Amino acid sequence: MLGQAFTMKTAAFFLCSVLAAVPAAYAQSAGSHTDLNRWCGKPYESGSPNYDPGGQTYPPSPSSSQLLYVQVVPRHSIYVDSETTGTFIVDATLSHTYGDAYYNSTYITGSNGTNPFTSLYFSIALESNDKVLVQNNVLVNSTDNLFEFDLTQLEASMDAYNIVLYGASDDGNQTYTATTQLFYLPDKTTGSVTKIDNLYGGMLFKNNATNYEFQPLLAFGFYTSYGGYLELSLDNVQAYADMGFNTIHPIPTFSPNLSTIFDYADQINLLWQYDMRNTYQNLTSVAEQVSEVMDHSSLFAYYTADEPDGWEYPLNSTLLAYETITSLDKYHPVGLVLNCQNFYYGEYSSGADYVMEDAYPIGINATYSGPWGTPCNITYGDCGCDNCEGSVLDVSSRLDDLSNYQSWLGQWPKPLWAVPQSFSGEGYWARDPTVAETYVMNQLAFNHKAKSIMIWDYPTASELAAANAAQAKVVTVSPVLEFLVGAHPVPIVVDAYPLLDVAYWKVDTGVLVSVVNLDYVDTTASISITLPFAGNGSTIVGQPWGDVQWSLTGTSLEASGLAALATSFVILEL
Repeated sequence: MLGQAFTMKTAAFFLCSVLAAVPAAYAQSAGSHTDLNRWCGKPYESGSPNYDPGGQTYPPSPSSSQLLYVQVVPRHSIYVDSETTGTFIVDATLSHTYGDAYYNSTYITGSNGTNPFTSLYFSIALESNDKVLVQNNVLVNSTDNLFEFDLTQLEASMDAYNIVLYGASDDGNQTYTATTQLFYLPDKTTGSVTKIDNLYGGMLFKNNATNYEFQPLLAFGFYTSYGGYLELSLDNVQAYADMGFNTIHPIPTFSPNLSTIFDYADQINLLWQYDMRNTYQNLTSVAEQVSEVMDHSSLFAYYTADEPDGWEYPLNSTLLAYETITSLDKYHPVGLVLNCQNFYYGEYSSGADYVMEDAYPIGINATYSGPWGTPCNITYGDCGCDNCEGSVLDVSSRLDDLSNYQSWLGQWPKPLWAVPQSFSGEGYWARDPTVAETYVMNQLAFNHKAKSIMIWDYPTASELAAANAAQAKVVTVSPVLEFLVGAHPVPIVVDAYPLLDVAYWKVDTGVLVSVVNLDYVDTTASISITLPFAGNGSTIVGQPWGDVQWSLTGTSLEASGLAALATSFVILEL
């Protein structure tokens, strides 16, 4: 994750040196590059020619006519045969970019005139034998429609069931199809199982510590030095866990006694994301590693490529690794981190169940590269954060970008995670983030759809470790956890206060409101935020995070002022 902190040549030397010390099963080549003087496709050494790097994702060209885009996916990425009920999500959205022709009226019914096409009638069936699992209807231009079905009519299998949705207008003149895959696996009674909620993007996890019952999981932890910290003592592993982080990401290169660390993590239920950054292109090594770690009870996910877009690794490399992993282990999702602002997103993200971003904006010069003596812009230069402005807003902007790319590609959205900055130096970053900036970056990530936080890197300054731990202890447990993983964040635009970033999550009759002040100056004026969901009977029932004293007057959340970079969580009951 050092990313742009290394030059390409220095990084290549470092990687070769590291690999020389790794067992053969964990070794691979450094990958192929067409030009070692490029990062995210852009030249960055003084004197290199300036050119458009290509690889950008753009909005698709709109259709002149309205379309109906029908999608279907299982609610969860996998089901296991201890579960008896599954759920499909059906979307039927009006679009000018994806879908099939749609006419808002279909036929004439006597004196009543035109009978509009407002509902899509459908069946969801197994492709192999047309066995119907769901038969129902949804309103046109609706999303997140849930339909349960009986899993027990299926046989558990390691192979996916191919699923087809057949949809039509009520007169049958307009027809639509959509496809997906359903994984219904034999259950595991050893090790662990993680599945992704395709509705809201969170995770469900089970192992011996949960009594093999699925529980919601929001990962919040650090990328953590293995050789420089974890390997030195099991006391270091315990000290990290004692801070309050529920997950950890050990950074390779790993030594042969790695299993000792993971065995201890199993004992204390410290969940880990297994990193194959140095080996993911060696598919033989990937298979060997998966076989070694897949049955640990504290494994919750795999991690393959670390900034493959920055390094310009082969565009299919992440997908090849993904296919190798999932051929052996379908019980844990696969993630990777993308560094570039817009460089072959679709190709690299195809090899992941969730996508992480690592914009590191604090302490950079966003327009001039000191290490290289060049300007930084869309087509040239390396300033440590690709196409960034050098503010905390780069975190939320990068998450918004990735969300947009998924929409432009017509994809069902993959969960997004943030990798906030907790370091400085290396020629690009003049200082550490402050504690307040740390809180802001983390909470901005949640406001902009991030479903987990994995910070770069640990060990870090003691005050930053403590700050992140304090936030982790709030967001990974009730009552905040259930909101963050159980709903979509909905933004609230506060016209009178453009430096406020506000979002809310609604679950049943409860609402979590997140308020982030982006101003570096204290605000003494009164603040009023109109809540679109609140009514006269709404009340504040908790303020689990932040020092701001909020009150509710009618439908407005109010405070007498805000400290610079203040962050708040407020829970209301409607």
